[in-house]
Amino acid sequence: MKYTMQHSSKFGFCELKDDKIIYIAERDCEEIFFNFDISFPEWEKDCYMMMPACVYNGNRFKKVERKYPPMYRVEETGVDGEPMITNVPALNPDGSGKIEVTSGDMAVPCVGIYNRIKEQSFFLFTEQEIKGKNIGFTVKQGKISISYPANRKLTYRMCRLEKCCDDKGISVKKGEKLCSSYRIYTASCHSMAEFYKQFFKLRKAVMHDKRADFLYTKELWDIMEKHFNEKCFSGEYYAEMSKKWQCGWVGGGMSTYPLLKYGSKLSKERASQTIDYMTNKQAPSGFYYGIVENGIIKDDSFGAEGMQNLHLVRKSGDALYFLFKNFTAVHPKQKWIESAKKCSDAFVKLFNTYTTFGQFVNVLTGELVVGGSFAGAIVPAALVKAWKFFGENQYLLTARTAVSYYMELFLKTGVTNGAPGEVLCAPDSESAFALLESCVVLYEEDKNPKWLSYAKTMAHYASSWVVTYAYKFPPESEFGRLNINTVGSVFANIQNKHSAPGICTLSGDSLLKLYRYTDDLKYLELIKDIAYFIPQCVSMPERPIYSWDNPPEKLPEGYICERVNMSDWESKACVGGVFCVSGWPETSLMLSFSELMGHEEMRETGQVLAEQSLLL
Repeated sequence: MKYTMQHSSKFGFCELKDDKIIYIAERDCEEIFFNFDISFPEWEKDCYMMMPACVYNGNRFKKVERKYPPMYRVEETGVDGEPMITNVPALNPDGSGKIEVTSGDMAVPCVGIYNRIKEQSFFLFTEQEIKGKNIGFTVKQGKISISYPANRKLTYRMCRLEKCCDDKGISVKKGEKLCSSYRIYTASCHSMAEFYKQFFKLRKAVMHDKRADFLYTKELWDIMEKHFNEKCFSGEYYAEMSKKWQCGWVGGGMSTYPLLKYGSKLSKERASQTIDYMTNKQAPSGFYYGIVENGIIKDDSFGAEGMQNLHLVRKSGDALYFLFKNFTAVHPKQKWIESAKKCSDAFVKLFNTYTTFGQFVNVLTGELVVGGSFAGAIVPAALVKAWKFFGENQYLLTARTAVSYYMELFLKTGVTNGAPGEVLCAPDSESAFALLESCVVLYEEDKNPKWLSYAKTMAHYASSWVVTYAYKFPPESEFGRLNINTVGSVFANIQNKHSAPGICTLSGDSLLKLYRYTDDLKYLELIKDIAYFIPQCVSMPERPIYSWDNPPEKLPEGYICERVNMSDWESKACVGGVFCVSGWPETSLMLSFSELMGHEEMRETGQVLAEQSLLL
């Protein structure tokens, strides 16, 4: 793509040379900014713009004002409803407006552009910070502005933009020289798949660091299993610390798999009880009830008026997929088999009726309430398992048709969305990894190269949500104190602007399988990055983690908070901090133990396979 560059500064000299921006101060100054702009004379209206884990297709969706957790209103429902997001940094649907973010809002500081008409791509990569402050990015039609450091006029806070901003410049002394690297890449590009393939190869062009050490020890497994039995068992089922039952999404009916596979006798018994509980909480439609609290069945509407009986299809999709996985770890009870059949049939009926799984259904009737999105991206994987278990071709046919539907939609829009239940239709990584899983599971069964090609495309896209480098946390922050290495942490969605320990909620073993099918080491490196990151975030007896409360609260052993705050979306004081909570990353860690760590490829070259240090 054609572009021009210019730089500007105050109180000093600035130049662009050898892929570096160089600033030399002419006098002492307490607060300076310098920047460079990139302008595109051939920016087409249909240009696709991406900022990893932050912006996809310019976030050009209908924006609505909602407090957290946002939910649809009755008049916004329907099979063909318009995708909506909360007031996050975004361009307007017509491409006007501007986006102001910092490097901490992204998995890697980058702006990518795909000009569909000219069939060209452009990628700009930068460093994270300058003198301890994040770099800023302002993007609008035809122009990218990079500010050293960030100098926003609008600051994002949960679901809203605020006009006030406390971004401050950096202090310099006369004659001081500051340098910051960047890289620009342009190429011909003929499809969305090719655009993300290019990104996948380039994503570590500037910001890249060695991943964390291998920490999957038998001691860690014992701590996590003890935690699940002492803190996460309600008396009837394994759940989050709140003891509130939620199937799928955050681990309900999913943490059972590693505990059935490798747990103690007690863990196996309780995992079996959990599956009993889930299959007892199945609605007449065949879908599972999303929430049960204190014995009372609740829906997924967050109490929104007129939205009773709402159910996030992703929850039942996760539950069904892992139900079949559980069948491989223990001989299934007849009741479980009947439940799996009922849920599988419900998904086939849903797809046959609406040609999509949608995002939300009425849990009692199975009718689609909110259509669109990739919320059901894991369902094809579940239906392939149903076909293999029951031998009925309708399941495989529906899985094939659904994956083709999702991939055609992605290749057109460059977005996957709708899997988290509290972000409306914001782009998210959870749907991306779910669709990757479905593509790989489908390829495993029929070896059609189309599914393998789709799997590679989704892996390339999913990589845009994964942090490539060790973020420099404030030294006084908890993650600064602990020297947490963020390589491999995963952003969940564009609304909740934090990365997290692991994929919500999968091990990502589809990437390991993809490596085996392709011999491309980049897939193996990606899943190693993701898996190796998680154990750092476990509060351990010899390495406790403390919350951001005043006074700080020590997280009990085995706790993992989902927060890896590189962004100041919860205030600058929360960067590198956590709150005291036990959450879904614990399930991701247990799945990584059970699905990844038995494979030699997951260990670094030269690493000793010691029986006492590994679960398997």
